Amino acid sequence: MDIHMIVKLKSSHEAWQEIFAKEAESCSKLCDESRTLFGKSDDTTTLVTLFNVDMEAIGTMMKDPEFHKLTADYVVEHIPHAIALLTPPA
Repeated sequence: MDIHMIVKLKSSHEAWQEIFAKEAESCSKLCDESRTLFGKSDDTTTLVTLFNVDMEAIGTMMKDPEFHKLTADYVVEHIPHAIALLTPPA
């Protein structure tokens, strides 16, 4: 499954990006890291798109107290959305 995550920030996008980059190896166990996209939407929002996500693994990670400690100073909340490929009308 592919997901689009809205990340509401406490910190700057740049500060968030530093911790996101440090966790790239962990992310590679959860999704196809080579296709991951992210960018600043506005001063309090970052957008992340993850492809071929292991939903069980990402669910476990997002419930992990260590993940909450890691993101506590940077993130207010993660708002995930499922992405479905649309087939053009015939």
